[in-house]
Amino acid sequence: RRRGIAGTIKNCCFDASSTHSWLLSAEVKLTTHVLYPLAGPEALTVQEKRGMDPDLWLEGPDKVREVDPTTRLHLVEAVLLLLAAGRRARNTIRQERTYVVLHTADMVEEDERVSSRIDECVQYLRRDEEGTHEGSSDEQTMLALLPSSSASVMTTSSTNYDDVD
Repeated sequence: RRRGIAGTIKNCCFDASSTHSWLLSAEVKLTTHVLYPLAGPEALTVQEKRGMDPDLWLEGPDKVREVDPTTRLHLVEAVLLLLAAGRRARNTIRQERTYVVLHTADMVEEDERVSSRIDECVQYLRRDEEGTHEGSSDEQTMLALLPSSSASVMTTSSTNYDDVD
């Protein structure tokens, strides 16, 4: 059942119309729902938790990562499709601290297919956008997480992610 839902979510992410902005909006919070089964019991630092949805780390050591590798693969591919949607989508996904969840999941991932897809996602998340200086994607993410910029993070939910890239 979870595999079917993960596959459906992945298929929804294929749609190149305006659904990406809706899927990434604060109303839907798709990123959190996709990352939840990928998050595990690993302890995170305060810095890693900053900007991340608390649902992803509040269970602590009791959290169980999705056991089915095909379901994990569908979820990681959904993230990859959203990352490929454009620069604004990538920035939103970066601010939601997706890298932290994927990085910790990759450290314990045994399935090579899933690990390979996680690596592709990490490449999207860590790379610098065209026309920016080296390390700028990490800097922008950290600046967005500062308390003074919380209002600007909240306003990104109405952004059209399909118009930029």
